[in-house]
This record gives sequence, structure tokens and C-alpha cells, in this order.
Amino acid sequence: MREKIFMVFLGTFLTLSLAGCGDSMNSLQVHNKNSVQHSLTRPFSDMLYGFSKMEKFVANGDYADAQTLSRNLSDEFHETILPPLVVKKGKKYADRIHLKYDELEQAIESKNKPKITKLIKENRENFKRIAPMLGVSVF
Repeated sequence: MREKIFMVFLGTFLTLSLAGCGDSMNSLQVHNKNSVQHSLTRPFSDMLYGFSKMEKFVANGDYADAQTLSRNLSDEFHETILPPLVVKKGKKYADRIHLKYDELEQAIESKNKPKITKLIKENRENFKRIAPMLGVSVF
């Protein structure tokens, strides 16, 4: 008699456990999607803030700090923003965004103030446009 009660209890426990796993997996998938979007918020904010800092550095003639900041932000761009952009919009589209950022880095390196100002504006607009595409609100 005890064995039958134990087997019924064990069967019920296993059934409830398996039913609970299905719900937790769905919850986990939703959580992962939200965490990916959340993980992109910081890099976008860093980029937009970085453009403002670059403008200040360049206005003060501090091209060395502007270049250092540009390189650091470039690493963040390549690691966190570019890969999901390629997935979402395709390599050709992502390459156009990437090219504009590379042009900015070259302008900073050559200390071309008018071109830097123009490219910071273009890059800022690009990042504000692609952020919603990737599910990130930066405004």
C-alpha cells in the first residue's frame, strides 16, 4: 500500500515538474530578448554621449583625447552594436553605418575640424535612427 501511494506521489511530482519547465522556458526566452535590448541601451548611450565629448575635445583642440575616445567607442560599436545590426538590417546596411564611423575616426586622426563636426552630426543621426531598429530607446 505504501509503495502505491509513493508511486502516485512521485508520478504527480514528476508531472508537475515537467509542466513547470515549459512555463519557465517561455519566460526565459522573453527574459533573454529583453536582456539583449537592455544590453544595447548602454552602448547606444555611450556612443551618443561620446559624440558630445568628441565635439568638446575638438573644439578645444584636444585631438589626442578625441582620438582615444573614438577608438574606445569604436571597440564598443564593433562588439555590441554592429553584430545585431547586421542580423537585423543586413551586411550592406551595416557597412554603410560602419563606413561613416570609420570616416569620423580618420577625420579625427587628420585633425580636420570641419569634417569632424560634419561626421559627428551624421554619426549621431545614424545611431539615433538605428537604435529603434534594434529595439533601443535612447531619447
